[in-house]
Amino acid sequence: MTIEADAEIRRKEAADWFARLNQRRVTTADVRRFSAWRCDPENARAFARLEALWSATATLGRSPDIQILAEAAARPRRSRPSRNLPKGRLVQIGAVGALVLVLSAAGSAWLALRPATYATEIGEQRTVALADGSRLILDTGSRVSVRFTGERRTVALTQGQAMFEVARDAGRPFVVRAGDTEVTALGTRFDVRRSGAGARVILVEGRVAVRKTAASDTRWSLSPGQQLLTSAPRPRVAPVNVVASTSWSAGRLTFDDTPIAVAVAEVNRYSRSPIVLQDARLASVPVSGVFNVGDIDGFVAALSDLYGLDATISDDGRILLGSASKK
Repeated sequence: MTIEADAEIRRKEAADWFARLNQRRVTTADVRRFSAWRCDPENARAFARLEALWSATATLGRSPDIQILAEAAARPRRSRPSRNLPKGRLVQIGAVGALVLVLSAAGSAWLALRPATYATEIGEQRTVALADGSRLILDTGSRVSVRFTGERRTVALTQGQAMFEVARDAGRPFVVRAGDTEVTALGTRFDVRRSGAGARVILVEGRVAVRKTAASDTRWSLSPGQQLLTSAPRPRVAPVNVVASTSWSAGRLTFDDTPIAVAVAEVNRYSRSPIVLQDARLASVPVSGVFNVGDIDGFVAALSDLYGLDATISDDGRILLGSASKK
């Protein structure tokens, strides 16, 4: 087999692996076979070149050389013998043809196999089983985009909150991106909630590394029972009541001497008919209790009984909560 033929086979195999590893479901067997294939240095280089080419496609279209080559490819072939063309020109066209074929294969695969997206409506929760054995629980009004490759597992949390139960895979870190925050884990359980430009991260078990992508030197390591709010003016790792803070994933909202204003804001995340505190003096009054997610009526009834409040429904459906009127 010639060197050129061998290189062509490797390019096609690399394109095939690129497509396969970008599917929504990637089996463990596929990952193992890919790792074995990539052990060959030539195969590894072929795959690395393909990834580099794909990353560059956003700018290649603006390259004058690529535009000229595209125009040349669009012209009808001339019937004159190839001996009239300089040898160097034939080699250049051949290389361009190979490049176009590889980019075409990779581009078609990418367009057909875009990252999987999962979302929930207001008041809805959803459990998603991922291809690697991991599981995520989406809270109300949340959205994630999932993309697995042979080297890493990436989830972008674009809005809302999610609990991640990560299957261990030492060869493929599990990375969650939420705004300017990146959480990396191998096998663990943690909660991430979007907060401003960053996120609140709570570690339930295992260990995670957190960093702000805009500042490469800003990193934290969390242990179970700790949380980090990266959107705070001075983010710091702090202890947290994990059971109470993550009870939402079991369909409960737990409040422990929580200011009513904070509790109301949390309950409102699950309803399109929000509760409105009419008396500012109520905002800091503490409330404790466990409520079913989405049970707005039960929450309002409990506050009304405990603190002697009146609840009325406005014309636009809001629940107006204020101090009971004296009779």
